[in-house]
Amino acid sequence: MATAKRFIKKSPNFIQKVYFNFIPFGKRYGKEYTSTLSFLNSTLNWTPTQLKEYQFNKLKQVVANAYDNVPYYHKLMIDYGVKKIIDNPSDINKLPLLTKQLVKDNWKDLINQKYNGKSLLFKTSGSTGQKFQFLGDDNLYKREAAFVHRAFSLHNAKLYNSRTVWVRRYAPKSGDPISYTDYELNRTYLSPFNVSADTIKSYVNEINKTKAKTLVTYPSLANFMATLMKEQNLYFDNITSIHCASEMVLPEWRDNVYKSIGVKLYAHYGMMEKVSFFCNILNDDRYAENLEYGYTEIINNEVIGTGFLNDVMPLIRYSPGDKAIIDTTGDNFLSLPITVKDFIGRSTDMIETPDGRKLAGVNFYTMMYKIPGVEMFQIIQKSLNCIEVQYIKSSKFSNQTKQQIQEGMVDRVGNCNLIIKPVTKLNRSKSGKFKTIKNEL
Repeated sequence: MATAKRFIKKSPNFIQKVYFNFIPFGKRYGKEYTSTLSFLNSTLNWTPTQLKEYQFNKLKQVVANAYDNVPYYHKLMIDYGVKKIIDNPSDINKLPLLTKQLVKDNWKDLINQKYNGKSLLFKTSGSTGQKFQFLGDDNLYKREAAFVHRAFSLHNAKLYNSRTVWVRRYAPKSGDPISYTDYELNRTYLSPFNVSADTIKSYVNEINKTKAKTLVTYPSLANFMATLMKEQNLYFDNITSIHCASEMVLPEWRDNVYKSIGVKLYAHYGMMEKVSFFCNILNDDRYAENLEYGYTEIINNEVIGTGFLNDVMPLIRYSPGDKAIIDTTGDNFLSLPITVKDFIGRSTDMIETPDGRKLAGVNFYTMMYKIPGVEMFQIIQKSLNCIEVQYIKSSKFSNQTKQQIQEGMVDRVGNCNLIIKPVTKLNRSKSGKFKTIKNEL
């Protein structure tokens, strides 16, 4: 099967198009994805009480497995008086929070000793600019995909089996086309780095050509595109929903997008570590908590998650550093409780270019975390033509590190005065907060 898949992906576009249209995504992605999605759709018909009971049973399983098979937690539970079989979800509150540094320091002891399958290394830059990695497996990808699919469907957006268009995840080199189509995922990708007043009409034309009904991008970029479209009296022919992730969604951006182009903006909140998952639902800016995904505590507005999806390296009471504003109405969307008004702590400034483009911070996270010589970083825009990249060297630093940063930045912002320098520490604000992308204009 893997050999056939590699052959198809190397085939001409028309062969890929025929094959991927003929074989539905669920069939190609496998039983773990389809069974998870089927289960998630069925739980929407449960009562909230049934869903809470399911969540507690899953939490008990995760805790019991960690007690028996994960050395780090076994010792921790004994030290803090947490039983193998907990009586109440709040029993795990006795355990200290798990941080990125603790994962790094206790790597081997956090691995499930009973797991004997193939493990995969997951990497994330995080909105703090600090790299982080952990272990999972292929099922982790597939289970996550099912939750994302359901999040789209809860506001009537399409994913996988209908064409979607993504203004993100594509960094074209000089001379590359502005867009390309991935027939396997049924997506057309456009560069998020070239949006400006001069290019917005071509972007709208490209999006309209796809006949897609769902646009996926960053909230800050959706706001920028909507503003440019309003100024030039441009509209989408088919887009009925905009789905975003990876950044905080400002209320002003939602309002501007809808007022400017008549399309509502929705979002989901998750993280690479896959311990918590929330999503907007139809005609509502608040976030519904996906109880089947994990057990989330919000303490002093801090998000603390215990995930249910990772069989290799379970993360219990993990703190990603994000904050949430709690919703106290007690509302539900079907079986899902609406528990959060908004998430904060994920917003960064945008980088501006002389030709009028604005680049979301997430574009730079995905570039920087792939460079092995960088431990942490901060990108500071000093002026329209001057950008400074400060970074702390990792143990994998080499002579190529600076060149890799230089090339990645040029691909995204174009030619400008780039200052790239290693530092021993990165500056934080007086409150202790750290902004990875800082625009001083």
